[in-house]
Amino acid sequence: MISIHFHRMTAPRTALSLVSGTVAIWAAAGALGLATGALALGAEVEGRLPWQSPTLAAIGLALVVAVPMTLVAVLAAQDDHRCARAAIAAGFALVAWILAQIVLLRELSWLQPVCILAAIGVAALGMTLLDERARL
Repeated sequence: MISIHFHRMTAPRTALSLVSGTVAIWAAAGALGLATGALALGAEVEGRLPWQSPTLAAIGLALVVAVPMTLVAVLAAQDDHRCARAAIAAGFALVAWILAQIVLLRELSWLQPVCILAAIGVAALGMTLLDERARL
């Protein structure tokens, strides 16, 4: 017999799942665009990439941002106890990625502050969930 357990997600878990899922989709799309060449950075910016490789940048974006944010979205939706710590780590990883991007590429984009705000939101929601668990 297959049993299905439905649970009602709390507002912080719902918000965390939505925000981290959105960031994960953006990061995966960016990684795919970089890897396929559909997202062109220009010769000058590509020259500033490590080993001048957009493919390597795509792999880094996928591993540092897309995968952790996807994991957070799934853990939040499943009410997993590891979600809070994963959210905090993924938030800090995204901030580190954006800061490294600014330092290496020496380019600013409107998307960077948006991603920083999303990262802070993900980490803050993770801390909220950590506090929730401590109170139980």
